[in-house]
Amino acid sequence: MNTGFSDPNNHVPEVTPDDAWGDSDSHFTEVAQPTAILPPRRQLVLEKAASRVEPVEIGLRIDTRLMQDELSESPRKLEVQDFNTNVVRLDQDENSPPKVDRIVTFHERPASLPSKGNLHGEGREWGQVHRGSLKWLWGMGGGVALLVVLGIALLPAINAPNAAREIPGSNSPFTDEEATSPLAKQMSQMLQQQPEAMQTYRSFIHAANADQALKFIHGGETFKDLLRTNWKPLQIPEQWAPPDESTWTVIDREGHALGLLQGVMPDLTKFTAYFALDDKNQLLLDWKSTIGFGTSSFAQLEDGPCDASEIRGVISLSDFYTSTFPEDDYQSFRLASPDDKSFVWCYTLRNSVEFTEISAELNPGSIDTESRAPIKVTLRLERGPEASLKNQWLIGKLLHLDWTSPQ
Repeated sequence: MNTGFSDPNNHVPEVTPDDAWGDSDSHFTEVAQPTAILPPRRQLVLEKAASRVEPVEIGLRIDTRLMQDELSESPRKLEVQDFNTNVVRLDQDENSPPKVDRIVTFHERPASLPSKGNLHGEGREWGQVHRGSLKWLWGMGGGVALLVVLGIALLPAINAPNAAREIPGSNSPFTDEEATSPLAKQMSQMLQQQPEAMQTYRSFIHAANADQALKFIHGGETFKDLLRTNWKPLQIPEQWAPPDESTWTVIDREGHALGLLQGVMPDLTKFTAYFALDDKNQLLLDWKSTIGFGTSSFAQLEDGPCDASEIRGVISLSDFYTSTFPEDDYQSFRLASPDDKSFVWCYTLRNSVEFTEISAELNPGSIDTESRAPIKVTLRLERGPEASLKNQWLIGKLLHLDWTSPQ
């Protein structure tokens, strides 16, 4: 848009005295066109508003007080109100006690006590060593030495009545007279046969069939048919042999020498091999005791009636009772298999011989109040009443403690 353009035919009229431009207070009765007027001053608006404001009581309000301060014409004053001007004292005035003059009493110094000769202090004798008499030291040392020599000299005479000859590895000590008995001679011989026992057990483990194993078994010809029926070859590496750390123990089992070889198999299971001497003093394996032989397996015992005339297991006390076997009349036992994978319940009358023999090995005594560990037994089992469970058996007879029978 060109602001400098001027039209020569359209001129602005000149200002006349009758023009009312700039006079904001004048009023026009006739207005041909709208006229632009400046707004009134702000001060006038505020003064008019202040004249219309009525004083009101203002409470708590969050707002700026600038407008109220400007509208208020009277100055603000601090109001002071007195409630009580009395002063309360915490401490009470008390009369001080009268002063008393100090009385000085003279005490005469006591006379010094007479010195004693056994008193020691930091004098001329301080730091000096006072030695005792050497005669007393030599006398006491000689007396102690004399007592020691006299006790050693009398020791054989004191132990002579109780002198016994104990065979290493045996649980039965022997006196001089018993050492010449056939049992003592057998045990002495077996103690020296650990290498032979380890080699015999290794040959038995690696036997290909029952006929090869017969020559390593004590009384093998007697168990020929039974061995052939129950023979099970073991899957053991050919190079395996009983470890050198295996223990060899010789015990007295009811008047017969018995050797125990205990160690660990390749699968880390423990084994216990039983050995006995035959008529030719040859060390042979007790087959039934070694394998824990039974006329029936524990799986058959759990299913019900079977041949239970010779069962080997580990027995312990139990508290399982039923109406067929009440606790008042029977004692309950838990009979576990040799591999400890299965078990059956066994019962015996409390007035029976079997109860007395087995309980004597398991029940705690008057001194030892803790129940004893389970023991190995060989039992003849019998079926109970018809109402009994399949895995409940009566103990007909205790054939022998442990798994080996006296030879």
